Amino acid sequence: MDAMLFTQLVNRLEILAQRNPARYRWQVAMVALLGFFVLALAVLFALIPLAVLVLLGILVVATGGKALILLLKLGKLLLLLVWPAWMMLKTSFSMLTTRFPPPQGRMLSVDDAPVLFARIAELRSRMRGPAIHRVMLTNEMNAAILQHPRFGLFGWEQNYLILGLPLLQVMSEEEALAVIAHEYGHLSGHHSRFGGFIYRLRSAWGRLQTLSEQWQDWGSRLIARLFRWYAPYFNAYTFVFARQNEYQADQSSVELVGTEPAAKALMRVNIASQFEHEIFWPEVERQVLTEPEPTAKRSHFWMHLMQERLDAETRTRFFENAMKQHTDHLDTHPALADRLAAIGYAVNEEHVESMAVPLQTAAMAWLQISLLDEFDTQWRDSVRPQWQERHQYFQTKREKLQDLQSLDNPDADQRWEMIVAQEELKLVDNTGAMVHALLAEHPEYLPARFRRGVVLLQAGDEQGIADLEFVMERDVATTSIACEAAWRYYRDIDHEKAAHYQERWQAREDYLQRVNQELSHLPSNAALEVHQVAEADIDQIKLILQRNRQHIRRVYLLRRRLVADPELFDHVLAFETSWWTLGDKAPKVLKALTGESYPFSMFIINLKADSCKPFRKKIRKLKAQPIFIV
Repeated sequence: MDAMLFTQLVNRLEILAQRNPARYRWQVAMVALLGFFVLALAVLFALIPLAVLVLLGILVVATGGKALILLLKLGKLLLLLVWPAWMMLKTSFSMLTTRFPPPQGRMLSVDDAPVLFARIAELRSRMRGPAIHRVMLTNEMNAAILQHPRFGLFGWEQNYLILGLPLLQVMSEEEALAVIAHEYGHLSGHHSRFGGFIYRLRSAWGRLQTLSEQWQDWGSRLIARLFRWYAPYFNAYTFVFARQNEYQADQSSVELVGTEPAAKALMRVNIASQFEHEIFWPEVERQVLTEPEPTAKRSHFWMHLMQERLDAETRTRFFENAMKQHTDHLDTHPALADRLAAIGYAVNEEHVESMAVPLQTAAMAWLQISLLDEFDTQWRDSVRPQWQERHQYFQTKREKLQDLQSLDNPDADQRWEMIVAQEELKLVDNTGAMVHALLAEHPEYLPARFRRGVVLLQAGDEQGIADLEFVMERDVATTSIACEAAWRYYRDIDHEKAAHYQERWQAREDYLQRVNQELSHLPSNAALEVHQVAEADIDQIKLILQRNRQHIRRVYLLRRRLVADPELFDHVLAFETSWWTLGDKAPKVLKALTGESYPFSMFIINLKADSCKPFRKKIRKLKAQPIFIV
């Protein structure tokens, strides 16, 4: 199901949910029930060939061994049954029993945060929900409750409450409790047990889809295709339900802590998220520029920056940005304006101006200082390798910039590289003048046209659209990022144009997904052709083959035209091993060849493998000549 059909289905279901809630809930229940049927069917696929083998075994015993003669005559048929039976049974068992990695973070004990655990116990008692087995602290600007299956897809789940330290450092205790109540409302189904069930089922199917992407054998891929057929319908039908659950979870938060803390928590999350993206991480990047080691006190730096830079004017700007967002189908979470309206909270300027960081935050009330120090140390140790690598990158970039600035007459590429380097090294606040100067001399230079277009749109100037269209027309690879920029500009001022760019954006992403999926494997029915590779590249490949010539008899180079886009193709390097070798040397040859670096990406296959028999026939039909013979 493509994005347009998904959107249309969700729109129809939203209307149905408003006009006839009972019928919509019944349809959701039927789709969820269909999911269990799909799972049963997947297991049945695995059991059918196994059952046939068992019946044949019983037949042999029942006939006193007379049926064994028949089985010997059907030897190949048995092999065709045994292998799929084993692989599909293995997949089904893996599907039901695979253990997923638990969430990552600092596990909290009662001794670490006694007040927090007491508030959680009080909240659980009032909401009459399931136990929270683990409480975890992370460095994310977020909070969530996750269910982690300890054994298998659906079995024996542990409930994790995940709290982001940056979030606790900007909220009051009551506001943070409102966030926890919201998340716990999903798990407990405080307003709807059926809603809680669907919430958990969406999580389980998400894990199952992640698992199915790892299946490679053909039997397992049949089951994965069944899941891919079902998943879009399940996602669409439960999307509206999940959106409703967000509103219900907000209502749970209101009932437990009150409208004011619940509303301020929603506002605080939106303001702090923008602050993190626009101010905090750029400041961290500035530290990486000059400091070879990470900051020792990340949590203190976050708090200091919030108190220093998040003034009333900045808070108002971030809040107004958040209130302009519209609820869409890219996220089950409604926009801030809709959520505040749903809980009956009318915002005025005084509310926003009063949203300074509390003097007593939830982190201060719930967490011991020694825990923050420990958490900062763990963060510093975990990011040190990336920090040092990034610092060295900036050092190299600074040296490269000096070399470029010494040039007498730099070309367009070199001038653009200087602009990017100065921007990365934070040497200038605004590169707009340099971009305009470059375009004055090279008006068709695409990177600069794209940059100018994005900057114009961010400044509210629609003329930036012309630049983006100019770039997309000449470089189709920029379609996704350019359409995203155009969509962000139009989404709050022109819904029709925003939808147009969103559709183009999604169509490009769907196309890339089809191409990448086809490029990820080489099916037996791949459309192979005689290669048209330049002699220089052929010579480079021959040098590689010459280095690894031991046990090789001959090698063919072919190209594969993609079904997803007949204008695109990749290549196949097919080798045959020598006849007179002791044992099968193909794995050794394959390992050696795949470890080399080629002029372009290729599939490397062993033509003597049984699975490559169709390729041998195609090579003979094409009358392709080997590029290398020993």
